[in-house]
Amino acid sequence: MENPPNYYARNKEARKAYQRQYYLNNRDRIQYKRKYEEINSPEKQKARQEYNSSYYRANKEKILKRRRELYKMKRNA
Repeated sequence: MENPPNYYARNKEARKAYQRQYYLNNRDRIQYKRKYEEINSPEKQKARQEYNSSYYRANKEKILKRRRELYKMKRNA
């Protein structure tokens, strides 16, 4: 099997793992920053809500499938 054509495709899994770990380590700081933005800039909150809504509509099946799998794993554990 050939390597994916570019750096980002080749390192996708490592990048996703790093990003997830970064979020877990800095969750409180990120949430605090978001709340501060909501207070000082309501249009950013509205833009974030619109983005999240459109993302959910576009990826609903994939999201629900992942939730079902996680639920099964937790139930069987």
